[in-house]
Amino acid sequence: MQRILIAVFTLVIFTSQAKAQKQLPDFSAEDLGKNKIRISWVNPFNEGCIQLNVQFSFDSIKNFRTIFSTESPQLPQNGFVYTTPYTGKFYYRISYILDGNAFYFSKAKIAVPVVYVPSPENINNTSANTIVKDIIDNPPIPPKPEVLRFITVRNKDSVFARLLYPEYRKFKDSILRRTRDTLLITGQDDVLIKQFDPASIYIPSKYVVTNPDGFIEVKLPEAATKKYKLIFFDIDGKKLFSLNRITETELVIDKTNFMHAGWFKFELYEDEKLKERNKILLQKDLK
Repeated sequence: MQRILIAVFTLVIFTSQAKAQKQLPDFSAEDLGKNKIRISWVNPFNEGCIQLNVQFSFDSIKNFRTIFSTESPQLPQNGFVYTTPYTGKFYYRISYILDGNAFYFSKAKIAVPVVYVPSPENINNTSANTIVKDIIDNPPIPPKPEVLRFITVRNKDSVFARLLYPEYRKFKDSILRRTRDTLLITGQDDVLIKQFDPASIYIPSKYVVTNPDGFIEVKLPEAATKKYKLIFFDIDGKKLFSLNRITETELVIDKTNFMHAGWFKFELYEDEKLKERNKILLQKDLK
């Protein structure tokens, strides 16, 4: 007898669950035109629903993103109008979170274009019948699906990100506003990140300069009271020569000390402490 009661009790639970499953959450997605989508939903969970999110994706399986969270998830019916970032084919679904951390997802849908038919109260029956017949005989042509444009962002030889064009525009604006990096267009849908290199920024020295005649000139106003030393290197860092004790406040260095024109690095020391590390350009003589 006890086994029979258990079996009947289990059947009742299963039947109740089956009935509950028939009342799965449902919603509608209507295309109002001009990139506006009206999402309306039914909440069968009443007060048991603690969070309700509207989500969208570029396909019907993965990569769903939340675009709206209602402040009144317990309402039996509700809705809102969403403006899409651009014309395209999107899938929508509703996410329900219930007391006890239970959650449900509705089936994904695409928005259906709304066809407005004048009501018979506003026009005569003959006109209404004509309009309805015209719509049936000449249904509106659905818009062609837009081809999604992806931009590949590369960092050196590797792919850094692959973004939809609207996402890439936000990414590009953020790079320009918030970093010192730059983006180089390498193809129709390819860009390359060029990272900022502080070493490439040149700030001219105020102590070691190039004078109007093209010679390197050293200007040290406190040379009479302080001990200065100046060391020159080639662009690869190899030491060329040094001036171990500079006593003149202004000193011109002959070009023959450098052997060739181009960039040269230098280190200026004041009382045995590094005062400046920089570089200077020695230009060719005009013939």
